[in-house]
Amino acid sequence: MDEKMDQISSLPETILHDILSRLPKKDAIKTSVLSKTWREMFYTFPILSICDRESIRRPSKRKKDQQIKTFLDYGKQRLLRFSEQGLAIKEFKLKLSLTCFDLQLIYPDVDQWLKLASECSVQTLKLCLPTLKEDDPCLCYILHPGVIEARSLNNLVLKGRIRFDKEFLNPSVKFSSLCVLSLSYVLFDDEGAIEHVISHCPLIEHITLKWCYVYNPQGAGDMQISLVKSVSLHGLQKLKGVDIQGVQKVYIDAPNIEKIYYYADSDEPSKMNFDSCGNLRALTLMNVKNEFSFTFTATWFLHLSSKFPFLESLELVDCSMFQNIKISSSQLKALVLCNCSTMEKLEIDTPNLLSFRYYYDADDLPSISFLSCSSQLEVNVWLNMIHPRLYQLKKFVKQFKNPQKFSSLSLSIHPCFPYDDEYYFWEDPYSLPPTLSVPSIKHLVLRSIREVKSKYSLLDVKVTSSVKNDANVVDFVRL
Repeated sequence: MDEKMDQISSLPETILHDILSRLPKKDAIKTSVLSKTWREMFYTFPILSICDRESIRRPSKRKKDQQIKTFLDYGKQRLLRFSEQGLAIKEFKLKLSLTCFDLQLIYPDVDQWLKLASECSVQTLKLCLPTLKEDDPCLCYILHPGVIEARSLNNLVLKGRIRFDKEFLNPSVKFSSLCVLSLSYVLFDDEGAIEHVISHCPLIEHITLKWCYVYNPQGAGDMQISLVKSVSLHGLQKLKGVDIQGVQKVYIDAPNIEKIYYYADSDEPSKMNFDSCGNLRALTLMNVKNEFSFTFTATWFLHLSSKFPFLESLELVDCSMFQNIKISSSQLKALVLCNCSTMEKLEIDTPNLLSFRYYYDADDLPSISFLSCSSQLEVNVWLNMIHPRLYQLKKFVKQFKNPQKFSSLSLSIHPCFPYDDEYYFWEDPYSLPPTLSVPSIKHLVLRSIREVKSKYSLLDVKVTSSVKNDANVVDFVRL
């Protein structure tokens, strides 16, 4: 590169590193051939990402062994450069996708890499291995606290075949600067190990626990590991948000928490207690079933204002709780209901609600009524028109019991059904015989929309999206 034309290379190192951070990884690697300055910038770039798939193509065993050796040498040299020059690592991400047999051969190298990263004051550490499954208790990488125990560490992400060593139960193990902890598909030797680790993170703000397992040496075969059954989070003054999935019993006592995301294990009874989280602003519940839940009663949603006076967002996804639900909250601004199949009647008493999204993919639409709502409320309904019959579009737009001046009502019809006898039922007065023409279908839809517009004079009824994937499919958007 012509030095007279190259003004960028003379910029300060921090600016050059900032430029690299904004480039896709492949483009960032290409900068290393521009000049010696850029080559040095790339090799000292404090965001370091190493992935075996970029080096190991899995040809013959002999070639693969050589590729693994080359990959290990590359990783070691990259980290040694930082260590020998006394450079700090802002983020280190290591992603491995090798087989269990190959992985266990390189675990000592992984230990060395993580140790070097810790010595280089790493702030964010991400280690991703192949996913651990309950019926696949393959050999895991044993994580020792001495490998990752760095005072500089504030973000720790661990995923896959990683097993926490019993040394983590030692009271001397602390993560004094850790703010973000994410654990997915990892294995613990003790049921209480998760709580012990978290309790030694005084600055923790965000916790993610997804399908974590506990080792059971008394079990046989695929019974040697099982899902973590309970988690108790208390005394965490700075905790702002949690994402917990697959845990049967959850107790949260965090006065400043603002966001809770919970995905229940459908095969086991679930129990949650977070009533003391009075500062909660966003709540998402997924896969919670009434027959399995000991937490949510029919009256639980009536007391949202008293329990959570600052709650602004509520999402219920794939939840089969009750046939009749009444949601009452003075502060709620966003409500999402998705595939709540058992619900037959929904009453919404939310004077400040601005957004209501309803996703429907079942056979019978519930009755939905707004006892109170904002004049700025936007209602967006997603209808799967394959399994339901088209008459349910008319049924939906007529089921609002009390006229309200909504800001808008959007119907997202997807994917506009094909002609198929199995989707039509003659016993319904609005069912469509297989021979019904496209003009007749269009007439039925238009009639439904006109009825709604005449009922609510200020209501904007519109179709926002559809998919036309067949020549005989009605294009509702064009309509």
